[in-house]
Amino acid sequence: MDGKDPAAEFLTDLAKHDARGFDFIRSRVRAVAEHDRFENELTFRSVGDGIYEFKRPGLRLYAFYDNLHGLQPQLIIATNGGKKNKGQQGDIKRAQLRHRTYLAAKAQPNVKIRLITLSNED
Repeated sequence: MDGKDPAAEFLTDLAKHDARGFDFIRSRVRAVAEHDRFENELTFRSVGDGIYEFKRPGLRLYAFYDNLHGLQPQLIIATNGGKKNKGQQGDIKRAQLRHRTYLAAKAQPNVKIRLITLSNED
């Protein structure tokens, strides 16, 4: 959306500087994608208004669910990431805004959605 992808930027930076953290978050995304609804307070939980956080000590990746006709496994749209710190509430608010913006755009008849997937080799 809007030519920016804060989640991809967060994950790219994480992969470069914390490969274990990146692998941990990626495995959590895959595990959640395989279930209709998944919630484990230690690793993945709702933070309100349809936003969930993938948790790793000190790190968060914010996301929400969406359904596209015929798509399996579960579609998870990552919005942004950040560190567990005082700025976390701002990160959650940004995730909520991106969620609302996505839903409004998706409701428009001429909008096309492009999916980026995590392959097994990544």
